[in-house]
Amino acid sequence: MAYKTSTPALKMLRRILSAGKPEALIQPDYKPPLQRVFDSLVLLSALAIPILIWQEHTPEALALLPIIAVLWLIREFFVQDDHALVRIYGPFGRMRYLFETQFRDKYLQYFNESNTDGRPIPRIVRDYVYQKAHKVKSIASFGTELDTFDPETTSGVRILHRNFPGTISGSSYGYLIGEHRKNVRPFRVRNTLNISAMSYGSINYRSAEALGLGARDVAYVNTGEGGFGPHGVGGGDVIFQIGTGKFGVGQTAHLPDGTETRILNEQLLTELVREHSNIGMIQLKISQGAKPGMGGHLPGSKVTEEIAAVRKVPIGKPVISPPVHAECIAATPKESVLRLMDLIDRVRSLTELPVGIKFCVGRPDEIDLLVDAMKATGKGPDAIQIDGADGGTGAGHNLFLNYVGYGSSAEGVAYLDLRLKKAGLRDQVRISASGKFFTPAHAALAFAVGADTIDTARGAMLALGCIQSLKCHTNHCPTGITTNSPWRTHGINIPEKASRIHHYLVGFHMDLMELARVTGHSDPRDLRPDDLRCITEEATLAAHFNMDPKGLHMPLHRFWQD
Repeated sequence: MAYKTSTPALKMLRRILSAGKPEALIQPDYKPPLQRVFDSLVLLSALAIPILIWQEHTPEALALLPIIAVLWLIREFFVQDDHALVRIYGPFGRMRYLFETQFRDKYLQYFNESNTDGRPIPRIVRDYVYQKAHKVKSIASFGTELDTFDPETTSGVRILHRNFPGTISGSSYGYLIGEHRKNVRPFRVRNTLNISAMSYGSINYRSAEALGLGARDVAYVNTGEGGFGPHGVGGGDVIFQIGTGKFGVGQTAHLPDGTETRILNEQLLTELVREHSNIGMIQLKISQGAKPGMGGHLPGSKVTEEIAAVRKVPIGKPVISPPVHAECIAATPKESVLRLMDLIDRVRSLTELPVGIKFCVGRPDEIDLLVDAMKATGKGPDAIQIDGADGGTGAGHNLFLNYVGYGSSAEGVAYLDLRLKKAGLRDQVRISASGKFFTPAHAALAFAVGADTIDTARGAMLALGCIQSLKCHTNHCPTGITTNSPWRTHGINIPEKASRIHHYLVGFHMDLMELARVTGHSDPRDLRPDDLRCITEEATLAAHFNMDPKGLHMPLHRFWQD
């Protein structure tokens, strides 16, 4: 294995294997033993100062001041483990939490934004993630702060509970991917929320290891297109993503016109799957919401020795991802889709694993093309992840983030679900939705229009401690999540962050199951449009969601009307 697991992750993994995951998690009130020692030393030293002054030992008292300062700085930078900002910035990071707890609400109330302001994720939504990550009940009083008719700060729908639900069978959730395929090991999805793709390199090894350890026995983790590295160290369920650059499983090649590209290396792929039994599914990334229709670029300065080893690329040289898979390049869209069918079959045959695809919807007629090709050939993906066109954790040009792509993930899921049902293929293909589904209220919309599960990257980053500084692409992430800077990276305490991820995934799932129950269902996948009420463009509430006031079931309603 090219990736070498860090010492903190190994220690936590050994504890998981010996005592079980619950015992390995860091509880919210946990304090490292050394922290209590340093707290006691600082307190005793501080108490000694007035005593020494009273006994006329002023020089000795003054000599204690730098000792107290050094002890306190060691405690802040290296001992305490509950605040990454404090581990990185020391007392200056502590000031951030002081202002947040003591002054923020007053400042916002009188001078600045409210809890419902903030883009791209409002504070009130971020608070839900933070509370779940810290295993704190998200309870408030005195009514909602949300404007019911503002889809920007709400999920855009009202969830219609039932006062007279009738008999509801025991709550349950879970399904298999690829169970209808011969010679394929099915992949079990057990949680309504899973961790979407964030490549090693875009996030650092500490963040990726925390994701893998936190999701173990709860949900799956998608590696992103950067190869198989720290995401899998927890031993939990992993989806290995193959991007257009084929990192970790590819080799350099040239197109007929001489353009350099990368193609699949079958030997590397089969060896990877054989060596890592926790890889449960392969995903081919076609496009993503952050940069739809574009490739990627990793600067040479970020291609460290270890990242180069994981990606199977030269050290210190820029890494370019082409805009499309070389194996799918063709003269027409139809031929390109047919070649994609062949590539999916090839990967499935090599790995004996289910194969999914991920893309951001551009033109709805491409969904038609994809489904028609699946029906005509009997080939195709076992799972499809639909990404929203509003960007995400991946860095991208503002022009593409803001203006390229069809629309929300829910719109794409609704149309794909409808087309698969019309083709008689829906039972063979699982659908996941990714893009701005941070709370169960957001997720309810996706499930109601056809999703089988939710994938989140930004939600997981918030659970890690992201403060939405919008510096993911700069290598200057203040919380140490998306940077390789050793100074900032050391702020990520792996066991503590893994515990946050665990609590967020578990808490989200439990809340969503409860939402399903109050609508009269035992499984969120049983949610239907008439369980929701949609906010219209005129900022009024439709009688039911299936009035489709926003055209959520996509253009050309012939499928919906049939």
